[in-house]
Amino acid sequence: MSSTLLKFGDHWSFNIRNDPKRLAFVLARYHFATKMMQNPTSVLELGCSEGVGAPILTRQAKKYTGIDLDMSAIKSAQTNFPEDKFQFTHDDFMGNLYGKFDAVVSLDVVEHILPEFEHIYFETVRKNVSDEGICIIGTPNITAAPFASEASQLGHVNLFTQKRLTTTLGKYFKFVFPFGMNDEVVHTGFSGMSHYLICIGFN
Repeated sequence: MSSTLLKFGDHWSFNIRNDPKRLAFVLARYHFATKMMQNPTSVLELGCSEGVGAPILTRQAKKYTGIDLDMSAIKSAQTNFPEDKFQFTHDDFMGNLYGKFDAVVSLDVVEHILPEFEHIYFETVRKNVSDEGICIIGTPNITAAPFASEASQLGHVNLFTQKRLTTTLGKYFKFVFPFGMNDEVVHTGFSGMSHYLICIGFN
């Protein structure tokens, strides 16, 4: 890992100043995702933002590819993680094939995609997963929406229950394991009281 000091971009600079605990929650989601991977060679992250999860997702993986529509976020990621194993690309990933990866991770993305286009999102996830690979999808629970900030409510146009997320992902993968998350804690408890949802799909 490079000894260069990391510099947050606009997105995470705003969060650190206004809601610093969110970084802890997000890093905990990446930590869980990494634990669910079995020695992946390659990882694709759809909606990577500034790449804060990249160094966690590559604890075992030799190759990481991050895709995001936010150019400034991608530039921050490229500056912070210049090593060869990291590749960050500015792109609208919907419908695109980037290769066949051992793991495809997409956290805090699907809630920003209009319902009429969600099938393209899930199809994109599926087509980039290798035959023996897995996907890890994370999104806020619709039951937590009343407690979300006004800004979050404006941006979250497609919230899921655990059942709908599991059922939807089941159209693309043979096996789906659902989990709930409250703050940094992952569990299999009553989904209605989970603030965050994570589902793992594989064949």
